[in-house]
Amino acid sequence: MKVGSYIPQQASKVLYAMIGDDCSLHHDLEKLTPKQQADHSENQILTCALQVALIGLGKSADHVAMAEQFKEEAWFDLLCHYVNMFEQMALTPVRSANISFHPLNQFYQNLSETLPPVDLINLYMISGSNMVLHNSIEALEISRNTNSKLHFAQNAPAAGIPVPATKIYKKSELASGHASHFFKKNKDGLMVKLLGLAGARNVFTASNVEECLSIVEEYEGNQDVLLQEIIDTKRFEEMTVDLTITPDEITISNVRKILFAGDKWVGNFISHELLLTDSHREQLINVGRYARNQGHVAKEGTNCGIDYFVAGEEVIVTEINARWTGGLFPVEFLRKLNVKKPAIAFFDTIPIDQIATLQNFQQQHLYGASKRNSFQYIPMGFCPFKMEVDGASNLLIWQIVIGDFKSFVNACKNHFRDAGFLTADSIYREALG
Repeated sequence: MKVGSYIPQQASKVLYAMIGDDCSLHHDLEKLTPKQQADHSENQILTCALQVALIGLGKSADHVAMAEQFKEEAWFDLLCHYVNMFEQMALTPVRSANISFHPLNQFYQNLSETLPPVDLINLYMISGSNMVLHNSIEALEISRNTNSKLHFAQNAPAAGIPVPATKIYKKSELASGHASHFFKKNKDGLMVKLLGLAGARNVFTASNVEECLSIVEEYEGNQDVLLQEIIDTKRFEEMTVDLTITPDEITISNVRKILFAGDKWVGNFISHELLLTDSHREQLINVGRYARNQGHVAKEGTNCGIDYFVAGEEVIVTEINARWTGGLFPVEFLRKLNVKKPAIAFFDTIPIDQIATLQNFQQQHLYGASKRNSFQYIPMGFCPFKMEVDGASNLLIWQIVIGDFKSFVNACKNHFRDAGFLTADSIYREALG
């Protein structure tokens, strides 16, 4: 039995085990700051949606480990609804007998006591929390290095990878004024990046040292803080790709455009029309070589995401994610369903009391249900928790929409009385405008 973070397309029998691994890569989960603890809990909840998606992406003989909250009657009924939709779309989801449930905070320890007979254990990423499964200090160090924004900023230039102007300070050095000159040089402010969590949870903007110090207030004086120039988004477009890395080959498996609304990431635009020039391709493949030289490689194929900005032939790489990425899931759904049309993948919410309305809406517009629909809906997952938004209980759901997105937004307004799919509305008004 091999354990690692492999690409989805595996012929071998696989156990998928993924639950909020980012924070334990660099931090002791018993010694988190209050914000880190809140962010880690939110990340655990969010990755539950990935577990649902893995049922649809896996083979019937595969296994999926899930949070025990899915066993609760209301959530289990909704999970069965999702599995039924996967089957209606002609996928071959993981059979129910191969789904196991585990406590959120002892997920991997509990799973390790009842491992099924599989060839591969496929993790979101090698991390400290799943050490009980991979048992490799070497693999953990490789993952720490390749997934570290600090390590990448320090080492990428020597590998010929273009990165933004970057400086790294201790928190105590910030307080002593060491970064004042860097802020004065960048009058529009700087990006502030910290180790330990994915996405916006550890990336901020600050206009001066004082604002930066307020961001890192909870941390000790020896905390590393990465300051990086802000890329001009009027000139550059932000993109992301996934690479497949093996000992013999590095290939680009997909290209995605990142969608923003209100300066926040809201989804991915996926299309075969997002072409790479030869120069872009070579620079991105070179990032894959860098990751492989760091030890991020497997003969089964391992994934590496790259976040970058492009303007003409100019490329600036901001970070790499040597693991599964959020965009890899929708891309794999589209591949398995042989969808060639452009698509938008995103998270959104609906009021918790409108789950029945959601189910009817999903069935009505389900991919393959009717060719007369102006758009088609591909469900991926949901989180088995009530999420409070502006004092109201909501359900967080994950999906792909193909076709006329405006028609989708209008249909949502008709079905959910302007209370559901508000992110979709923002995507249409701001990100696609």
